[in-house]
Amino acid sequence: MLSGPKDAETEKGGVVRFIPLNPGLGAWSDKTLEKGFFVFGDKESFSQAYGTREASALGEVDFNRYYLVSVHQGLCPTGGYRVNVKEVKVFPRRVEVIVEFKEPRPDQLVTMMMTTPSAFFLVPREKGSKVSPVFYFYSTDRKLLARRKPMFGKCPRG
Repeated sequence: MLSGPKDAETEKGGVVRFIPLNPGLGAWSDKTLEKGFFVFGDKESFSQAYGTREASALGEVDFNRYYLVSVHQGLCPTGGYRVNVKEVKVFPRRVEVIVEFKEPRPDQLVTMMMTTPSAFFLVPREKGSKVSPVFYFYSTDRKLLARRKPMFGKCPRG
């Protein structure tokens, strides 16, 4: 299910290679019906947001090395819409994600059914950092779309 580099190194303030996940992930969740930006720090928080069915589709994501990020365009009237992640930059305590929401051209042939374009991807954690960064989502023209802190599930009590 994972594609991309096996070990993405983060440099302070540098562009990193993010790892795209299965584009069908989240298809059964109502989270995809509205435009949204989410960052998960563990599998439990993802399961709480999307349900156990989607969490089981994650496979072996190493949450000690990566944050899982999802971006949704919302419910669209036809096919031809999509979410493109253009760039991810990691700084100390800050991650910037540049996102492009694409729409079909007026003359483009599209599927005549409602769609929910989404992108799920992994962003490497900064090595040695004990503090979770804040994720800033920007459009390609640098307008701030959202600001998110990673979500974590409830710790089991022993």
